[in-house]
Amino acid sequence: MVQTYEASTAFGSDAAVERDFLRQVFAWMFLALALTTGIAIWFHQSSAALNYFASHTTVFYVALFGQLAMVFVLSRVLNSQRISVSVAALLFFLYAGLTGVVFSVLLDVYTTDSVVGAFAGAAGVFGGMALVGYTTKTDLSRFRGLLFGALIGLVVASVAFIFTGGATFNLIIGYAGVLIFSGLTAYDLQRLKAMRAQGFASTQAAEKLAIFGALRLYLDFINLFISLLRIFGGGRR
Repeated sequence: MVQTYEASTAFGSDAAVERDFLRQVFAWMFLALALTTGIAIWFHQSSAALNYFASHTTVFYVALFGQLAMVFVLSRVLNSQRISVSVAALLFFLYAGLTGVVFSVLLDVYTTDSVVGAFAGAAGVFGGMALVGYTTKTDLSRFRGLLFGALIGLVVASVAFIFTGGATFNLIIGYAGVLIFSGLTAYDLQRLKAMRAQGFASTQAAEKLAIFGALRLYLDFINLFISLLRIFGGGRR
């Protein structure tokens, strides 16, 4: 018989153990961000990605849209009972690595000051909204439909921008992205707290939830960064 873990035994029900779980989530997230940053910097300094994508534009778009496909695949895989924690972690880091390769192009398009400023701004907004999600007593699930509807609209607009361009359109997408992913950061953090409180079927399920939560928060941070770069980013001359 499979042992069942309740909220009070899998991670505990008190605030201290809840914080331990969230520390695991953020540890996975920060490791993925470090991998993305390291790969982006390495490819930027070697100019390997830029030179390759410059002569293979189709490959760049395959990698770009491949990221979107991987998000949906990862979300389903991490909720599956058939894969191990190590496989889930490997897939998560593969996604983070692919993101780093694509982001190396941003380092060639935008100035270093713009990238650093957008990263710092994303960190500030993300930290503030994560704190809101952790402390608020308001049930943010009531905004789920609005947030995900807006997210779909943002994805469609971002794809359209690739083919149409336009400075004003770019700014609109940027400001919309900041609003949407700020809300999603708070929502995702509160949802993770609620899922943890329900308990888990096994410790493996709990560990996979930590990776799943790290993926969600990683995506929120990355998209905040991109949105702020759209608004304030200065291109290289």
